[in-house]
Amino acid sequence: MENMVEFRLHGRGGQGIVMAASIFAEAVFLEGRFARAFSLFGAERRGAPVTAFIRTGEERLMPRSRIYQPDFVVVFDPTLSGSTLLAGLKKNGTLLVNSAGKGLDKLTEGVEAENQPKIFIVDATAIARKHGLTVGGFPVVNTVMLGAMARISGLASLDNLAGSIKKRISASIEANINAVTEGLESVKEVGHLVNQIGPE
Repeated sequence: MENMVEFRLHGRGGQGIVMAASIFAEAVFLEGRFARAFSLFGAERRGAPVTAFIRTGEERLMPRSRIYQPDFVVVFDPTLSGSTLLAGLKKNGTLLVNSAGKGLDKLTEGVEAENQPKIFIVDATAIARKHGLTVGGFPVVNTVMLGAMARISGLASLDNLAGSIKKRISASIEANINAVTEGLESVKEVGHLVNQIGPE
């Protein structure tokens, strides 16, 4: 479908990944595009793998299926399996990782050089801790990652993200707004891993 953009988000229960997908979809809708967010759970417990999907386009009618060939893969937890994470990522696609920059080569093991995605990183864990966004000592990185997603995709403004956060999150609103802002400002491109990042 024309101008459709698809995201697949990978994280763990407790990181706010499902909420993030809903907030981002609403913020994109406020920009004037249609958007849909949905998720896929394994065992519904803290730390269990969770996948969420966002599909956005200029037409109201969009497929309701899972996203198998995303334009963007967003990794909330870099300890998840790399081969599964990048499955189906489109050629010239984009990978966003919650990372301080180490160990990224493991995420693209087995990916052919010509299919290496464009890589962006943001240290969402550190930023979440900085703003006190933890539950039981576990950093909740979703709003930080939302800011980074907005920056690299250009599909949502900070104002619309903030508006959606205020509607959907009832606690620590100021901290979450500060986190989404810092995520947007702190995300950085590290290029294609095959060329720039070697083993640790």
